[in-house]
Amino acid sequence: MLLYVDERRSKLVKVVKGRKVSTDKGSITLDDIVGVEYGSVVKLSTGVKACVLRPTLIDYMFKGFKRVTQVIYPKDLGFIALLADIRPGSKVIEGGVGTGFLTAVIARYVGDEGHVYAYEIDKKRIDVALENLRLVGLENRVTFRNKDVRTEVEDYDIDSAILDIPDPWNALNTLAKALKPSATVISFLPSINQVEKLVNYVLDSGLFIDLRTYEILLREYEVSKDAIRPKTMMVGHTGYIVFMRMLKQ
Repeated sequence: MLLYVDERRSKLVKVVKGRKVSTDKGSITLDDIVGVEYGSVVKLSTGVKACVLRPTLIDYMFKGFKRVTQVIYPKDLGFIALLADIRPGSKVIEGGVGTGFLTAVIARYVGDEGHVYAYEIDKKRIDVALENLRLVGLENRVTFRNKDVRTEVEDYDIDSAILDIPDPWNALNTLAKALKPSATVISFLPSINQVEKLVNYVLDSGLFIDLRTYEILLREYEVSKDAIRPKTMMVGHTGYIVFMRMLKQ
């Protein structure tokens, strides 16, 4: 559950009898929460109120997942999943797993009918990503390949490929053999120099069409009674999203 006191004080907690959770606003024994329905209000030892909430996938990702790499932020993840047209039953290749944020989002979208084939050359990252997926119950929808997506792909009839690697242009010829005609391909890149190199490669290759590039900026607002204003800090540039579709060969 998510024990929510306020925006800065929310904790992902596994409810176990006999355990105690402490915050700077007070503590609570989890015996008092067993059987409590989501959405209920409980009191900490100081009398401060806290809410018992059902954790969202984002709660798990930011408060429960172990991190071993930089991650793709929700503002980009949601757009990538929609742009890639991932749906229940989709077969998706992911190139570059990292911590598994993107893996979890794709796995949530493909449902039990689809599958994610996650390629990652670092076995330690695979182990961490698998542990994170188990936390949210999505591990059965993902098969990890400890291989380099740039040189070896063993899965075929793929509906979409999403790459989070520094040199995606080196993976396109290999991926082309695995993708269905009209399959979507998306690459997430941190610098415009990489985007330029990828775009030039794609335009010269003749393998893809409908080439587009996006950058998503997100500004959150502080909301209180009779006072609403933009937050001082915002999530600005995180990366570029390059989209394309596979042509029939």
